[in-house]
Amino acid sequence: MDKVCKHSIFERKAILQTEEQLHIDYDTHWKEIIANLFEDFISFFLPNAYPIIDFDKAIEFLERELHKIVADNKKKGKVINDKLIKVKLKDGSEKWILIHIEIQSNYKNDFAKRMFVYFYRIFDQYSQQITAIAIYTGEKIPKQYNKYEYNFLGTKNTYEFNTYIVKHAKDKDLLASKNPFSLAILCTKYLYKSKSDYGRRLSFKRKLIRLTKEKKYTKRQIINLLKFIDLILYLPVNLEKKFIEEIIQEYIKTDHMYILKSDEFSNQLHLALYGESWSERAKRIKQEEEERYLIEKTTAIQKMLKSKKLSLNEISEIMDVSVDIVQEIQNKL
Repeated sequence: MDKVCKHSIFERKAILQTEEQLHIDYDTHWKEIIANLFEDFISFFLPNAYPIIDFDKAIEFLERELHKIVADNKKKGKVINDKLIKVKLKDGSEKWILIHIEIQSNYKNDFAKRMFVYFYRIFDQYSQQITAIAIYTGEKIPKQYNKYEYNFLGTKNTYEFNTYIVKHAKDKDLLASKNPFSLAILCTKYLYKSKSDYGRRLSFKRKLIRLTKEKKYTKRQIINLLKFIDLILYLPVNLEKKFIEEIIQEYIKTDHMYILKSDEFSNQLHLALYGESWSERAKRIKQEEEERYLIEKTTAIQKMLKSKKLSLNEISEIMDVSVDIVQEIQNKL
């Protein structure tokens, strides 16, 4: 089951007030959407692998195993965010492929070397076929972005891996794609295009919400994509409030307690942003109102009973409840 944040946008954003204080954990958000929409990820980033993987079989995420394999004294205690995933093939064989995924949002000189180190340690541990991909989500790309080369006294080795560079993706191609990761890529591009221009970022965020609805994705795809858009395209509190007010007016009419245009999309939107669907929220509010009304009615009956001016039958008629209920309340006094 997807992990859905239980706090509202306002609660999440109020913690950090200035641009200097705000921090986006790009790698974590990327890896969460990859885990939740793994089949879409493979279809988009590794199309050659997609036809041979049996997605009806269990997919295993091996983060703990990866941490043990690549850990050394320097990395002791450090969280390893890379993903290691075991998949089964459609040919029915027990052979499986390890897909090593690296999301690189910050430029690091030793990145290609680290990819190689992970590869040979994984290979040594499992002795299985491995394919690796690095997704460069940042603006700076290392010169050796798709391979690591070693050459010393006649000993040579070249390790090449798959790559995807977000900033090189064309907007028109992303908009034409039906895969939800096309909008995840577009969202990341919009983050860099807007930089500190939050008014422009607000426009991008509106656009992505609209595109998410128009693409007619599945419920699972919509919820995960909306969560990703919300967390990546952060806004200052005042603009975030404006954004929420606008999309609520567009998709959810709060004053009359019903939802507009698309019930399903409104529920998914509310679930992604608030941790509960609009239907669940309406049900919860109704239940809370009934409970509050019951408490108020019970309190009024208790006061009448204590005054001893009215009979049980008279209280029953005034409060529109059965005599048994009045009797039960009296017994608890």
